[in-house]
Amino acid sequence: MNRYGGGAVTPYDPTQPPIYIPANTKTPYSVFMMHRRKDLWGPDAELFETDRWIDERLQKHLGHSFAFLPFNAGPRICLGQQFAYNEMSYMLVKLFQHFSDVELVPEAVAPELRPNPAWAAAREADGRIPRKAVEKNSPRGT
Repeated sequence: MNRYGGGAVTPYDPTQPPIYIPANTKTPYSVFMMHRRKDLWGPDAELFETDRWIDERLQKHLGHSFAFLPFNAGPRICLGQQFAYNEMSYMLVKLFQHFSDVELVPEAVAPELRPNPAWAAAREADGRIPRKAVEKNSPRGT
């Protein structure tokens, strides 16, 4: 792991006005600080807010591919990135295996995304109800 973050050495004088960087200058960057930039993440950039990933602000951040770099990017991308994603998927599967039923709070779903109530009331030809109207969220064994 790189303890001090990424950085590069410019082999030549870049000509990007108004910024001048002399040749052979190390130009480090901090992913920690990038993830707290208010111009990218809004005025609450330093707060842990899970809602930032599920509202319209996410669309703004998806356009900038280097705004969120938990595993870095490019030739120095973390070799364990896919392993971490697989471990998280495995952990979520194991967590949900401890629940027999899951109930989604109706207020958590936008009205236009809610299923038609008639679907839950539909019956098979033999009179069976093929699906539950509401599922309960309770750990197994309770």
